[in-house]
Amino acid sequence: MRSKLALLLACLLGVGLVSAVAQKAKDSTIVDPDVHQVVFENDHVRVLEARAAHGAKSPMHSHPPMLIVSIGSARVKFTSPEGTTQIVDVHPGRVLWLDGVEHSWELLAGEIHVIAVEVKAAQAAKSKQSP
Repeated sequence: MRSKLALLLACLLGVGLVSAVAQKAKDSTIVDPDVHQVVFENDHVRVLEARAAHGAKSPMHSHPPMLIVSIGSARVKFTSPEGTTQIVDVHPGRVLWLDGVEHSWELLAGEIHVIAVEVKAAQAAKSKQSP
């Protein structure tokens, strides 16, 4: 009985570790570190600065709920894991709220420069402004 319990606990721990590693692998700062730089982090938020030039592509990655402030002007094509695409024009001063998101993107025009404030304990919220 003890060995079955130990085996069950080991399996649960293994599944948890694999899940944690899989989630970390989709972190934007890991899959695309040249573009996504951490500029501040504490227990509540992580602030990223993202910069890229025309033609840049970012592989599939994820973000928790976040506030984005655009500093540069760009046209970006976002792609969801399901293959749905959306083209978004960003310009200096544009502010967006995004619930947790998984996407890849391609910079179609301009130079992207944004500050993203990822909220570690945020709940999904309805945005008053869509991307």
